[in-house]
Amino acid sequence: MAAFTTEALVRERFQLGDAARVPSELIEQVIEEAHGEVLRRLDPDAEIDPPDKGLVAGETLLAGARLYGALAAKDAFDVKQVSLGSNVVSDGNRFQALMTMAAWLEDQAWYLLEPAGAERPARAVADVTDTQSVLREA
Repeated sequence: MAAFTTEALVRERFQLGDAARVPSELIEQVIEEAHGEVLRRLDPDAEIDPPDKGLVAGETLLAGARLYGALAAKDAFDVKQVSLGSNVVSDGNRFQALMTMAAWLEDQAWYLLEPAGAERPARAVADVTDTQSVLREA
């Protein structure tokens, strides 16, 4: 099934005119990821053909959230710090700003997707594993 949003809608919504910094392949990838998430959580009886404005807007915001997360990860990987004596000059807090925006966009996306029966996914705070002894047994 085709995605509800498009690259053009994502670029327009988030003012992403620079195709060198935000390539089409990345936008298409986050759209595919967002669309898969939406489809998994939609009510099977929801009317999605044609998709209503809320469904399109919600998927667009969710794709934007995934895009900001990807850009934050790239920024964190590429960050360069310069030390001048005891002073450290870094690229600032773009990572945190992008991740904050991604979280806010995801919240807004799931709010818009609720009428179509899309439940907000639960976040696992911690995964529980089997207990293992860390001390050697004699």
